[in-house]
Amino acid sequence: MTTSKLISSDYDCIDEVPLHRVRGNQLGILISVIVAVATQQLWILILPLVVQLISRTYGVKYNLFVRLLSPLFPRSSVTESRELLRFNQLLAILFLSFALIGYAIGSIVFSSIFVGFLTVAVILALFGYCPGCFIYFQWKQFRAKRRAS
Repeated sequence: MTTSKLISSDYDCIDEVPLHRVRGNQLGILISVIVAVATQQLWILILPLVVQLISRTYGVKYNLFVRLLSPLFPRSSVTESRELLRFNQLLAILFLSFALIGYAIGSIVFSSIFVGFLTVAVILALFGYCPGCFIYFQWKQFRAKRRAS
């Protein structure tokens, strides 16, 4: 009996994404936010928005932050569900979009609120607590209870 080994590229994943890749994406977002706030040029947030949109549409292997920054983290066998990653990307896309809309209409307070939400979420995620994962879990529980009743 012979078994065939699946050959895949370094960025192919089925349903799980290695944690060092997730951390690379988070670090890229954080660096972009720091540069945008430090220079007071919030239009810089277009970069992480485009990166997240491309990654959400075409997959992790097309994520610029993952390609550039995940090598800074030790390789991890711990993974994150692709479903959770996509939800967290959606949150990042929403926060970035609202921050950029606020910047475009001249509302620094509105922009600052969403940049703040994004910054807190990314910093917490880099330290091991994923607020998006918590929100997603609560949403799934709510839907399950609603279906059951």
